[in-house]
Amino acid sequence: MKKFIQFIAGAICPSCSEQDSIAIHQDDDEIYCAKCGYKEFRPGSIKDPKKMTTIKAVNVVDITDFNKTKK
Repeated sequence: MKKFIQFIAGAICPSCSEQDSIAIHQDDDEIYCAKCGYKEFRPGSIKDPKKMTTIKAVNVVDITDFNKTKK
């Protein structure tokens, strides 16, 4: 089975600066250049590693502290 590939009209590759060579795989949100092989994920994609951030825990309370004071 062939993957559905859509070329983005007028898009310029950030790596080789070729116009109309950027394509996207609809199945996995991967954008790539057909000329030089540059790859990245579509902005906003859940697979985008740049979008993934760590969440800092702020004001976390240990429940064992409350159990000690209520005795």
